[in-house]
Amino acid sequence: MSRLFLMLIVLAIGSPALARPLVAILAEPRGTETTDLIAPYAVLAESGAIDVRIVAAGMTPIRLMPGQAFVRPQATYADLRPNVIVVPFMMPAADPAREAWLKAQAARGARIVSICAGAETLAHAGLLDGLDATTHWYELGRLAKAYPKVRWRRDRRWIVDGNVTTTAGVTASIPASLALLRDLAGEDTMRATAARLGVPPPVQAHDGAAFRVNGDAVLAGLSGWANAWRSQTVAVRIADGFDDLAFATTLDAWSRTNRSEAFASASAVSRHGLAVIAPEKPPHAERTVEARAGDPALVLEDIASAYGKPTARYVALTLEHPYWLTK
Repeated sequence: MSRLFLMLIVLAIGSPALARPLVAILAEPRGTETTDLIAPYAVLAESGAIDVRIVAAGMTPIRLMPGQAFVRPQATYADLRPNVIVVPFMMPAADPAREAWLKAQAARGARIVSICAGAETLAHAGLLDGLDATTHWYELGRLAKAYPKVRWRRDRRWIVDGNVTTTAGVTASIPASLALLRDLAGEDTMRATAARLGVPPPVQAHDGAAFRVNGDAVLAGLSGWANAWRSQTVAVRIADGFDDLAFATTLDAWSRTNRSEAFASASAVSRHGLAVIAPEKPPHAERTVEARAGDPALVLEDIASAYGKPTARYVALTLEHPYWLTK
């Protein structure tokens, strides 16, 4: 009887049903959007329920954009057979080798998730044909003309159609990643993870039509451009064990003001094993900020305190964050 009991334990431990899902987040050394890349990594890694890796064609460091910093990949395409693949906005959006790998993974049943303008990578590969999808508000018109087989929508921060998920602009990466975590690990794990990260639970409804280039947007943008002569270099302070989500939202937002560019203050490894590489020759920091909050709304409040609310709202517009809707 004891031998049978031990055998059942061994079988249970080795059961694929008990294996943690493996999520691969694609990255491109020539340029990958900062929050698109790091937010899904931070959310899923923080849960403790998901194995997550940043994956590229090779091991060349990934240039983050905007801002000045690099991230070290953790695996190559050939190393993994992931359950889920996350596709951030990358430059260039189209790459034959990447598309071939993506289509092969989709064909074997992997779930595909694009973040923001990463939807163009999926559309170019034909993976969105016949599906409902969304992307960054600024790219919707262009992509609708380029890929008419896709049913493009503006009313959701993320859209799930079959085995494919797409998200709206940059900061939709956080709620969409939480929604993905809920699918993979359950409601309780998702809510506990959101609470530890200091971000609200995910809400899918979204007024995408409110994000557009209008007089208000032009004035908000000009508030930064008018002060470009006083532009600053902003160091985002990090050290080993830093909060990767807070670093991403801080570096990203402070690099979008039209009057500042942010950079990593040092090379360091996050609490979830993300290796960030500082610029080889960092500029002199005219302002230093702490990566203190993963919630973009709090970072935007910091920018409003520094440069005024119009500038913070302009940044929110580029990030497609609801802060844009505040007056």
